[in-house]
Amino acid sequence: MKKIMIFATLFVSLLGTAMAQEIHKLEQFIIQIDGTTREQSLLREMDLKEGTEYSDRESLEQAVLRQQQDLINLRVFNDVSLTLSQEEKEEETILYSVLVKVEDSWNIYPIPYPKYNSNEGFRLGMKVYYNNAFGSLNNLYLGTNITFKYDSEDQGWNNTSWTFNPQLNDVKIGNLEYDFGIMQQKAYAEKKEDGEYLEKYTYYNTSADVTTTFPFGPDNKYYYKVSPGIGINYGYSGTGTDGNEEPFYLSFNHGGGYSKVDWKNNFREGFSASLGNSIRYISRSGASDQVKVYMDGQTSVYKIINSRVNYSGRASGTISFNDDINSLGSYLRGVEDSTMYGVTGFFLSNDLTLGVIQWEGVGEAQFQPFFDIGLAQRDGKSIDPDSDLRYGTGADFILYLDKLKGLHARASIGVDLSNDLSFSDLGKYELEITSSLHY
Repeated sequence: MKKIMIFATLFVSLLGTAMAQEIHKLEQFIIQIDGTTREQSLLREMDLKEGTEYSDRESLEQAVLRQQQDLINLRVFNDVSLTLSQEEKEEETILYSVLVKVEDSWNIYPIPYPKYNSNEGFRLGMKVYYNNAFGSLNNLYLGTNITFKYDSEDQGWNNTSWTFNPQLNDVKIGNLEYDFGIMQQKAYAEKKEDGEYLEKYTYYNTSADVTTTFPFGPDNKYYYKVSPGIGINYGYSGTGTDGNEEPFYLSFNHGGGYSKVDWKNNFREGFSASLGNSIRYISRSGASDQVKVYMDGQTSVYKIINSRVNYSGRASGTISFNDDINSLGSYLRGVEDSTMYGVTGFFLSNDLTLGVIQWEGVGEAQFQPFFDIGLAQRDGKSIDPDSDLRYGTGADFILYLDKLKGLHARASIGVDLSNDLSFSDLGKYELEITSSLHY
């Protein structure tokens, strides 16, 4: 019996030793900042937290690498590095520190710009970006512009729209980020068929909204986004406004998706998908209130072939349950926006980005040939390929500057291969000069 007790004691002791696992604990951060970014703002932005424990060193190393990439994706730092080092061991717990080194990029730049879009006309504007405002990692933005479009009927240039749009974005409160926006604008809408205007009118809009995103899942790559808003429209003028007037509305936009897209210098790698729903409650004086419901979805893929070639593609769709959707041609390059409208639409874009000039320390110029195709179905009508199937091709020319990570310029020229106009007719082409990527 004594031998059995000794054996049992040894067995339990050996079993306990075998079951004991090392704990790998992130004990502290060591922060080195070259710039105005505040240490507390940086720590608040990071999902990696002091005191987090991992079952093995490899999991901790992967979390550190993921955090480093997330900081790079902010596009507000010239350089980011996170270095993991072992400090000491306390019984079965191994303690680690992470050296976080960031170098701020230039973060405030007012950009006066001329912009031309063959759909909208000639625009003069000013964009003021203050990224990482006051070292907070919050982004301030002010956009203001005025647009003039040549009217073939009036044989002259008319002021069709203007905007004043202040925003405060990427405000981290707790574990969530919020975007706040106010819009004051004069807006313009048109719808065309066979070169003739079905609708052409202007109106004024005042609106405000707030957007927040709930990340979840592994590495927080899944998300659910909510954006409630309120607005009023007034001062309608033109033709075809009947049924389109929305004097007062409440909106609720929400949706979810998955995003794992990383910037590698000025190329992108990864995949994203989203599905959204928009509900608008419209109140009309002396008329019945109305609720409009829309849904849309898209998926995008980015693949770096080599240091000079980046493939990207996007498939997207939209559906309205009780209202026409105008300007569906905006999903396609080369196709006039107002010539596509309806209650459903499906669109596909393919791009091949080529790094033509890669000048280290200065910037990069890219050439991006594309082919876009789309289909729209009109309310109560069967699909007519001659009018509803549209496709275009052309190229984007994109410029990045190394010292302005959050800024790029794009010039796009496309040709509508699906209309009957001759190649000598300027109406067959779409030209755009802008500061945003197509997707």
